[in-house]
Amino acid sequence: MKARLLGVPLAIGLLLAILAAPLVAASLAPGDVRVVGLFKGSAVIMVQGKQRLLKEGQRSAEGVLLVRASAHAATLEVAGEEYEVALSRALGSYQKPSQTSTIIAINPAGQYLTQGSINGQPVEFLVDTGATAIAMNTRSARRLGIDFAAGKLGMVSTAGGMVKSYGVMLDTVKVGDIEVKHVRAAVLEGVYPTHLLLGMTFLGKVKIVENAGMMELTRKY
Repeated sequence: MKARLLGVPLAIGLLLAILAAPLVAASLAPGDVRVVGLFKGSAVIMVQGKQRLLKEGQRSAEGVLLVRASAHAATLEVAGEEYEVALSRALGSYQKPSQTSTIIAINPAGQYLTQGSINGQPVEFLVDTGATAIAMNTRSARRLGIDFAAGKLGMVSTAGGMVKSYGVMLDTVKVGDIEVKHVRAAVLEGVYPTHLLLGMTFLGKVKIVENAGMMELTRKY
């Protein structure tokens, strides 16, 4: 009998929470919901200024349901209506955002790896706030068609010793929807660095917030 009595208010509370969710969702304005991170099967959304990480089929406390998600867009259900929303877009709003954000998840090795592009060519970056500039080895530079031999010659210290470095200017660097033009980079002779380093010549143009294994990059316009 005691267990049943304790269960009654709990059941009522759950019922009220379920009934309240559609009411909260119905009160959301178009700009209240924004997609800030996209992954296969999950998405990071901002709802009235609060960040929510949702998996497909999961509903936020505000009543926003993630129907499905890919690397390109998320389908959200709000108050019974479905909306397909691209990264950094607001629900029902197609105006150019005043800021652009992208989310990078940490990997099991404790690294922030993300897909991006240099001069329109796809690359994988390792986020490195300790690197003063975007850095790559000569093999990566050749693949990207960068004429590094015409760059400013210098010397840098690597794990393999002192090597030649060529200072170059990249036309565009893009991560998610964030694009920065005319970015300084260093091309190192040899095999180091093994990953393309996303250094401060790009990261210095964005705001970086790290929380619970998620890194958010935001650029204001």
